[in-house]
Amino acid sequence: MTQIKSWLAKYGFDYSRFRFGTRTAIAACLALIIAWALGLEHPQWSAMTVWGVSQPTRGLLLEKAGYRSLGTLIGTTMGIVIVTLAGDNVLIAATGLTVWVTLCVYGAHLLHGLISYGAVLAGYSSSMVVLLSRTPDALLPLGIDRLITVLLGVMIALVVGWLFTYRRAEQTLVNKVRRQTAETLRTIARAYDQGSIDKIPLHDQITNLAHLETQLADHGSGSPSAHLSAKLLRRLINSQLGLLAQLETCSVKHREGLAEALRESAQALTGSDVALVRETLAKTRKLMTDTTLEHEFRDFIDAIEDRIQFRESGTTAKSKTDFSVLLHRDWRGAKQASIRTFAVMLLISFVWSYTGWFQLAYLLLGASVMLTLFSTVENPAKTMYYVFLGQTAAAIVAVTIQAFIWPQVDSVLAMLLCLMPVILVAGLPLSHNKTSPGAMDFNIVFLLLMQPYTEYHFETEVSLGIASAVVAAPLLAMASYKLVFPTNIRSRQRHLLKALDRELEELEARRLTANQLKRYRARFYHRLLRLYQMADRLGFNDKLTAARYLIRVQQQLNRYK
Repeated sequence: MTQIKSWLAKYGFDYSRFRFGTRTAIAACLALIIAWALGLEHPQWSAMTVWGVSQPTRGLLLEKAGYRSLGTLIGTTMGIVIVTLAGDNVLIAATGLTVWVTLCVYGAHLLHGLISYGAVLAGYSSSMVVLLSRTPDALLPLGIDRLITVLLGVMIALVVGWLFTYRRAEQTLVNKVRRQTAETLRTIARAYDQGSIDKIPLHDQITNLAHLETQLADHGSGSPSAHLSAKLLRRLINSQLGLLAQLETCSVKHREGLAEALRESAQALTGSDVALVRETLAKTRKLMTDTTLEHEFRDFIDAIEDRIQFRESGTTAKSKTDFSVLLHRDWRGAKQASIRTFAVMLLISFVWSYTGWFQLAYLLLGASVMLTLFSTVENPAKTMYYVFLGQTAAAIVAVTIQAFIWPQVDSVLAMLLCLMPVILVAGLPLSHNKTSPGAMDFNIVFLLLMQPYTEYHFETEVSLGIASAVVAAPLLAMASYKLVFPTNIRSRQRHLLKALDRELEELEARRLTANQLKRYRARFYHRLLRLYQMADRLGFNDKLTAARYLIRVQQQLNRYK
């Protein structure tokens, strides 16, 4: 096994991704055959679903499967409603679809984690029904076929994934947070040792916390217990940010006894003796009385206690987390993404209605996917470049098989068997460093284009037209991401800074209750962590900006003490 890993690494392949890609490819082939055996009209949709749902860990697999099923059910139902109301009017159907997808994009931007993914699925699942239904009479069968194929793909992905993927490695993140918590206490101890924060890397510690925060979405997937664990870890990270922010904002005095107590608490946290942790933290809390960190340290101990109770019983005795885990929502980004999606899809709809070119239905389908699924990524225009390469390769392979292989076979089963070598080999580029960004799009688009049917005849103009329309979708999306409200990490940072400015002004203009203050603090801290994540990618000046906002926020919060 070690030799295989070394050989793969030598040629740029990652063993974990290779294992995942191979397992997913086998599951996709299995879904393809079972869907055909059940008599479903679009068996390739089951294989597409396997690629879309499969995840490297069980928790992610289970939750993503659930949201894909729910999103598909809602999207399919909405697609049937749109076509039923529109009848044979292409413009009304396409416009209704545009409005629905726009609403889904707006919701996806305001939600977090796999709930956002479910909103995206509800959008483009309706596109599959509206744009691929040939006649109103075939609408209901198509919708049912879409729903059953997706649910079948979800089920197969779950069974194969559950048997061959690793358990959720939750303890890895827990251990990372524990080590970082101990390091935070040592950092504070150093400040009290020297009576100042000179030459203490506070902002490096905050950056470490910010990177840990990005891993919480995966950690909190798969079960209510996992969600609660992530919620408590986020609260613990927030409490440490509060300590470091207060340390940066207020002066400290030399306190040798307090510094030693903090180091003892840090050492206890690295072990497994819960009684010792409680004892050292209680001692430190007494010494922290009448210091500038007293209030923040009390919140920190409460967060530690909730984690201990969760570790011992799987729950917490007190409901202290109600307002401590509020997340940043990018309202401006949601609005801009919605306008972009509405404008591009409506333009395609008008051109389709005017020209009557049926290939534009595939362009509209592709655009609905590109403008929903990728609108929340950090740099969607750059992502579209890799998507375009993957889809172009998929279109070339698909048309080649349609032109030279499928006409030589005489059954749907034989046509599906012709797809399997491509599906199985497609797991390989998914594991290579250079080809992995576009590999998933290759797999999905290849299957999207391969619709088998009896008495198959290759029509050059039709096949090339559909393939070209599908490939044109990422190019159109790339242009829209660059020209219509350009979206990248810099623009997302600007949205975040404006949100911080707006809430700082609100905080200064009003007097808050204790619960309102908790809500503001939680949202402020999450936005600051996001700001530090971005700054680590952007450069030195942006780190200074993050530090300046950290001080502004903490000074404003201190007014309420």
